[in-house]
Amino acid sequence: MTDDKATPDGETTDEMFERYKVAVERALPRVPVKNGVIEIDSVWVETSLPYDLLEAILRREDLVRPPNVERILMRTRSQPSQGESGAPSKRRRKREVRH
Repeated sequence: MTDDKATPDGETTDEMFERYKVAVERALPRVPVKNGVIEIDSVWVETSLPYDLLEAILRREDLVRPPNVERILMRTRSQPSQGESGAPSKRRRKREVRH
């Protein structure tokens, strides 16, 4: 983000983005790590930042990760991706009663 728009508080967008990045870096040590991988959902639970902002922060090269984190999985389980919306439901249908 390279916008230099000022917020009502006088901060630029870059300064706000940097503050969010620091907040995410502080939350990462509290996120559960499985085989060196953390999920964006787990980070979201700790930070409650919007997914698009959180994804932008986690993709940054200058993000400082804990030593036990090798990578961050960006695929979410809570929001269906665009391709999954047309998938058939796995829910059972009720049987029709014959009279």
